[in-house]
Amino acid sequence: MGDHGSSQDTPQSVAYRLTVSREEAQQGTLRRVARRGKHLEIKIPPGTRNHQVIRLRNALRITDSTEGDILIDVAVTDHATATHEVQTVNDATFEQEVLKSSLPVLVDFWAPWCAPCRAIAPITEKLAAEYAGRVKFCKVNVDENPLASRRYQISSIPSILYFRDGLIADVSLGAVAAQEIKSRIETLLKERN
Repeated sequence: MGDHGSSQDTPQSVAYRLTVSREEAQQGTLRRVARRGKHLEIKIPPGTRNHQVIRLRNALRITDSTEGDILIDVAVTDHATATHEVQTVNDATFEQEVLKSSLPVLVDFWAPWCAPCRAIAPITEKLAAEYAGRVKFCKVNVDENPLASRRYQISSIPSILYFRDGLIADVSLGAVAAQEIKSRIETLLKERN
């Protein structure tokens, strides 16, 4: 998701999507969003519904020194049924979800403000459904997860890393076409057999 708003006369808003589990949505949770090197703590209230939008009024004053709101679109997932979706992974869950995965894993390192990253998102979502059960698809927000980004020396985004048995098997840099990603996935699957 990206920046919204147009003229300089009206305050702008910036939209982010946060994914939480059904349990977190029911009980409430705290999440952090990083923007321009500043971190904001987001309170997800108990009883939050799927795609409910939380508005942080005048939050751009803190992050961008400008007028405007940050809008948080809360995506509620049931991890038991989300096997064909792109899973959000963070520094705390990276090892378990990526390195210890029994399936090959595609990891998209991205940021909400990155236009080429937003262009790749629908491609990885479509491929996640196509390769469900054979390849795991994950994404890591580089602003919120500096440890994973540093560990894999992510210096430009989007960067897609392809893991097999906990090791990097391939890398795609920049906004690559769907066919290139698919070709690398096919190679990953062939080499596994």
